[in-house]
Amino acid sequence: MTNNTADTGSHTDPGTSGARAVQHAPQEDPAAYEDRVLGCLLGTMAGDAYGLLYAAGDDPLPALADPSDLAVSDATHLTLYTVDGLTDALEWANDGVAADETACLWLAYLRWLTRQGEHLPPRAPAPPARWIDRQEDLLPVHEPDADTVRALLTGEMGTRARPLNPDAEGAGALMRSAPFGLVPRIPASLVERLTLEAAALTHGSAAARATAALYSGIIRSLAIDGLTLEEAVVAERGEERHLAEDAGSDPARAAAAGALGGVAAHRPAADRTVVGTTTAAATLDAALQAAREGAAAGSPREQFAAALAHAAAAGRPDASPVVAASLAGGILGALHGTGALPAAYLDAPGTADVVRSIARTLLRATTGS
Repeated sequence: MTNNTADTGSHTDPGTSGARAVQHAPQEDPAAYEDRVLGCLLGTMAGDAYGLLYAAGDDPLPALADPSDLAVSDATHLTLYTVDGLTDALEWANDGVAADETACLWLAYLRWLTRQGEHLPPRAPAPPARWIDRQEDLLPVHEPDADTVRALLTGEMGTRARPLNPDAEGAGALMRSAPFGLVPRIPASLVERLTLEAAALTHGSAAARATAALYSGIIRSLAIDGLTLEEAVVAERGEERHLAEDAGSDPARAAAAGALGGVAAHRPAADRTVVGTTTAAATLDAALQAAREGAAAGSPREQFAAALAHAAAAGRPDASPVVAASLAGGILGALHGTGALPAAYLDAPGTADVVRSIARTLLRATTGS
């Protein structure tokens, strides 16, 4: 992937032949990797739908039975638009044209914003529609993340040097960051850079950006490296030590070290957050705890259901239960692949079909499959 000027043209839509030149496939069995990519994205959707039902006081079990007619939040939407932005950049690169990945992501998020009924300010570009923008199953969401909407409505592209919403510590950037960990054969440092730069588009807080990078790192360890959940946690603890050594000269790394320590060691929320304020770090902490507790269940599908139940019922004032459930679903999906998901997710119409199509497009752009 490159980092030059973006072109806003449209590339391959799901169902077509894909980019001409592709990235190398991951070292591990490609079929296992592809299954974990699909599992992660479908798991994010399933957890999101489960969390929404639980938060509304409804029975969440339908989310584990038939996804055909389930509502999802911006956690699912923005995850899919992140995949679409990354795919756009990959398709340009595969065609031999340098593209700025972060600009492609920004344009994708602007397209998502217009799908919510918002009008872009005059200073914002008007990117042409892509396949995802024409999917009627992605209905406008109820109460999308306020920090994300506020930043996009400025019409300005936030950067790590000049981030928007410098005090925003919520989970809006975190909840859309799994796809960065799903791109094969790029170094972990590039996964981190892409995640941090994309988070800065809407969330200027160093802690929010660092927590997003932590999540994409965990997803990478599971989906690309094929680690177990505990191995992924151990790997991130090693990264925590590395970040702590560099924290003195880089505020973002200092925040990352704190976030890593909080999630890996499961310190009490009061050690990291202001009670009553939803934060990215606390939400990821709740999701990871739920995933680890769920992993004590039996089969992958039982682990998945248990993790969602733990995440949705976490009851922490500093964590978003809907986002925590979507993150837990993404983690278990990346860990076990589609075997963790209810069978209906593999052929259901509606949003689940959009997710499957988006996953296939990412795989074509990265592996040619």
